[in-house]
Amino acid sequence: MNRLPAAPPLTLVRFGQRAMLLGLTLLLGACAGTPYDSAPQGPVPAPTPRTPEPSGPVIAPPPIKAPPAPRAPATQRSHPRYAPPPHVAAHWDNRLGVYVVEGRDLFYRERLYYRWDGDWFCAGRPEGPWEPVAPPSVPPGLRDRY
Repeated sequence: MNRLPAAPPLTLVRFGQRAMLLGLTLLLGACAGTPYDSAPQGPVPAPTPRTPEPSGPVIAPPPIKAPPAPRAPATQRSHPRYAPPPHVAAHWDNRLGVYVVEGRDLFYRERLYYRWDGDWFCAGRPEGPWEPVAPPSVPPGLRDRY
C-alpha cells in the first residue's frame, strides 16, 4: 500500500503564506524609503551666533605696559656661552663681545687672544707667538673698535 503523504492542514498553509507576504512587504518597504523623504534637501545653513546686548557702557581696561627687559651690564665676570681665558684675570665686555684681559691690552674669545699693534694679531697664549690675522676673522665688536 502506497500512501501519499498527508497534506498539511489548511490553516498552516495560510499562516505560512501570510508570513511570507508580510516579510516581502517589510523588505520592499525598507528599500523604498520613508514617505517623509519626498524631496532632496540642500545643505543645512550654519547657525549664526547671537551677540549679547551690552547691559551698560563698555569700558576697556588700559593696555598693560610691560617693563623693559633688563639690559646686560656693559661688563660682567663671564659669558654664558664663551669660556673665560685660562690663567689670566679677565672680564666679559658686552659692547666688544670679548673678554678683556685685566692690566694688558689683550682680548680673548674662543681660545684665541687678540691684540692691536697697527694691525690685528692673534695667539693661542697671552705671551705669543703672535701671528697676523685678517680683519674678518676678528670678533665684530673688537674689529669695529680700531
